[in-house]
Amino acid sequence: MIQKQLPSNATLADVFRDLAEPEEYLRRLLGNMRFCQKHHGAAFVRIGVSSKGTKGFAPSYRVDYPAADGNLVAFNGFGGTSHSAFTPTNTLETNWSHDHLAIREVQALYDDVKKDETLRARWAKD
Repeated sequence: MIQKQLPSNATLADVFRDLAEPEEYLRRLLGNMRFCQKHHGAAFVRIGVSSKGTKGFAPSYRVDYPAADGNLVAFNGFGGTSHSAFTPTNTLETNWSHDHLAIREVQALYDDVKKDETLRARWAKD
């Protein structure tokens, strides 16, 4: 059984300052979210909570879209380092956070990273 290392309700907003390469990670994640949004009209993201949760990590993530009944449906899971798609089995079996962020919220995090020279300089040094 996988030990959860992050709280079960963790979102990217909670951990984005600890990402190994936040600008690149968020850029590639947004690309996968936009692909989902193009096909389903909306996109949400959850992170894998079995990630290390320490500075310099890249959590796996799952992109979801709303079904007709309002419940979120998994579009696909992706590896945090490669951003490659998971198999359907891996997408279902991974320990995903209970909470999610909408694509506009992830875009706001990305914009913050790009604007904040202090954060960008800190990540460049590490």
